[in-house]
Amino acid sequence: MKTVSKLKTAILYAEAMYEGAEKADDLDKLYANTQRLANMSVADSAQMEKLNNPLISTDDKIRVLETLANKLQFCQSMLNTLKILAQNSKLNLVKIICEQFVGLYQQQHNIAEVEVTTAVELKPAQEAKLKNKLQSIFNKEILISYVIDPQIMGGLIIKNGTNFIDNSIRHKLNALEQLMKGAK
Repeated sequence: MKTVSKLKTAILYAEAMYEGAEKADDLDKLYANTQRLANMSVADSAQMEKLNNPLISTDDKIRVLETLANKLQFCQSMLNTLKILAQNSKLNLVKIICEQFVGLYQQQHNIAEVEVTTAVELKPAQEAKLKNKLQSIFNKEILISYVIDPQIMGGLIIKNGTNFIDNSIRHKLNALEQLMKGAK
């Protein structure tokens, strides 16, 4: 299957998941379950690869998925989705489907994920102030994931999709160096 068709297929499944969970009033639970499953499929890709093995029967795959869903306390909408993916031999698309579903949910609920890189860990008051500022800039609810990178020396690097703000000391020093090289 080509990458483009995988993405199209994943989008269709994600939209179907969204609509089904919305009708079942399970949307928020499915969103949380989807994020957990996406993290698990990245962390334990070997387990997901085993479920893609065509030599394993669909019934066995469903039993494994039911055990997994029970262990991780997945909602019925998530279990139903996993069963359908197993029956249609599409478990290899779980990660992409999860990403598409999360994106759709966040778009519909006016949520933006932002990655903030700092040289040191921020204090809670600084985190709250930053979150409020980002919410006013993006005009959305903000989910922040922090990355600590001492190499930036200070300041912040903010990433949201294609938006990128580099206000780090390292960036400013590099810009100053380039300016000085050009002034000779």
